[in-house]
Amino acid sequence: MDGYHIILLLFCCTLGAVWQVQGDCRIAQYMVEQTNRIFTYCDASGSIQLQRKETVPNGVTLFMYCNPSDMVETQCLDNGKFSNPLPMRCGNPMQPMLMQIRGNDCPGTLYSVGYEIKGRNLELYRTCFDGRLGQVLYSQSDVYYKSFFPKRPFVEFVADQMFSPLEASAYLKSNIYFAFNCIYGNAQTYLLNVRSLVINRGHLVASADFLFVDQMSSTFRYLNVVPQFKSINDGNWEKIERWVRSQVPPSSYFRVKSGGIGILELPDANGDYKAAFLAGSKIPVPEWTYKVVRDDQGNGLYVFLTYNNTFKSEKPKCPNICRQVSCPLSLANNAYNGYTFCCDPNNFPF
Repeated sequence: MDGYHIILLLFCCTLGAVWQVQGDCRIAQYMVEQTNRIFTYCDASGSIQLQRKETVPNGVTLFMYCNPSDMVETQCLDNGKFSNPLPMRCGNPMQPMLMQIRGNDCPGTLYSVGYEIKGRNLELYRTCFDGRLGQVLYSQSDVYYKSFFPKRPFVEFVADQMFSPLEASAYLKSNIYFAFNCIYGNAQTYLLNVRSLVINRGHLVASADFLFVDQMSSTFRYLNVVPQFKSINDGNWEKIERWVRSQVPPSSYFRVKSGGIGILELPDANGDYKAAFLAGSKIPVPEWTYKVVRDDQGNGLYVFLTYNNTFKSEKPKCPNICRQVSCPLSLANNAYNGYTFCCDPNNFPF
């Protein structure tokens, strides 16, 4: 090998070493699953923010909170490793709190779910609630790119103060069965017995939309669910959620708003249509669920509108609020998975 090629080889090796040294730090799956502290950092203005991505730029310090008085730091070093190794655990970490906020597009009461640290509200998502009907109208969050999906935590649903214990228990299989008997008569065939699992607590903001365990756990609130038919929740709705997550660009985020529209009406034994509720005159079953996807500039990208009724075999007419367009992914065209329309985001009113 001549001198020129030796010098070129040394230059390339040196360049590669510099590139490796200057790399960002990557938060691995085991770090996420074994850490119960809250990941935060300070932005360019010095304001504290929630860490939402799996990469941490070189030189950035993470402030790992257990509670406002218990915080440890770890910095992303030049070698791509953290100065204080992850994972990090602590005893009894603080839980996300609920804060009432203002919003022009919420016809009910708007709440923010997140943390209060150093006097700042660090929002995970927001949810619009109609207290009169006990109805969640929509939830909205920002969804960031991630290359792995940590194990979903097992946590109890939080009722907050908006749902009584009786209303929270309305989602139990046996209670839904008795509620349908009360509305549609003891001869109703929608739910065959007390063990029939037909309706789920359908997440609006999906737990998998978040990366960290505490953030995933925050979605298990009655203020973030609607009564959704199980096969639809597991069918087209979940397929849409997964597809949206796969489209998020690594350098930005999607703003995703999901909600329910209308109240489902089903015929009783006499053919009379009656509204479906889970708790007397509260917690209505929505007739439709929707998901609106916007980019980080607020530009509409996609709208998915799904019929929340597995009992009507024929496809319903596309509602007037939806100017139908071609769907960007293939979806099952049946009641079991949920008849779904894709709408022009520039004309959708939600």
